[in-house]
Amino acid sequence: MPAIRLSLTAALAATSMLYVAGQSAMGAEVDFEPQFPYVIEHELGASGFSVGDQITITSVRGDRKHIEQGGSFLVEGTYTLASTESAHLALYCTTRGPSGPTPDQDSQHINVTRGAGRFHLYETNVADGWLHVSFYPKNSELHGGVYFGEKGNENTVMRDQEWFREFDVKAPNKRRHLEADVANQANRDLMAYLGNPVPPPAEMDQRYNKQNLLWAFTTLCRNADLVITKLAVDDSEFPFLVYGTLDGNRILPEAPAFEKQRGYTYGGSVRGSFGEGSTYFAVNMVPSSQYPTEKQKACHRRLMLRLQMLADKAQQNR
Repeated sequence: MPAIRLSLTAALAATSMLYVAGQSAMGAEVDFEPQFPYVIEHELGASGFSVGDQITITSVRGDRKHIEQGGSFLVEGTYTLASTESAHLALYCTTRGPSGPTPDQDSQHINVTRGAGRFHLYETNVADGWLHVSFYPKNSELHGGVYFGEKGNENTVMRDQEWFREFDVKAPNKRRHLEADVANQANRDLMAYLGNPVPPPAEMDQRYNKQNLLWAFTTLCRNADLVITKLAVDDSEFPFLVYGTLDGNRILPEAPAFEKQRGYTYGGSVRGSFGEGSTYFAVNMVPSSQYPTEKQKACHRRLMLRLQMLADKAQQNR
């Protein structure tokens, strides 16, 4: 925990709302140069953020040429808050040793909400320690932020901070859990839409079993002068689908050719070429009238996904 203690009362939060991103309560731009005449070249130290959050420091000015105890310093930059709906964005100093509570200044913090924006924060009469700009979300022990100091003055830069080591331990797990939750929900939604695999009807017409589909497609290819190099039927669910490879860069016959095979139809396909004189494909020859009445939606929804999957399988097993 930081050596300083933060006391953010409701009255202070209300007051801080009047100090918005470098503007006065009347909305006019504030000229900070007279109060902070010196531009201080800065460098960053320890940092850590929740997923999607970021603080970027673009400028540091002071009433002194160097960052030192007793000076007053203005920090400007941009922020992105994505991990929570709102937070305090604050400029604070972590003291080098026990200091007891230090007073908050209205100019040190603003309330921000989810999104991106600019900030201007300043603190006067800083303690002996290390400056940082950090998010303080409500109801959260883990906050993100960034330390900074004067470039070339190593004594002013916090390089390693226990808060952020703890953050680095927790944040990756949080990110992995979040990504897993999103993936699991998306998969559940997709599976709910597709429905369960449809088993073949109890009294399925034997023209649509594995052996007869192989025979029908072989006859179709012979009539169309197509040379089959590999052929299989996926009978894991209904309708059973034919897939395999053909010699040469060929297209499948038109629908009327399928319908010449009595009881069969062209019910959709996926095909492609290897670019080396051969073709892979998956095709449905089972009429939709054969689908179980109560399972027709599931058959149709799963059909194109299955055709693509089987065509990919044929391509990989060429």
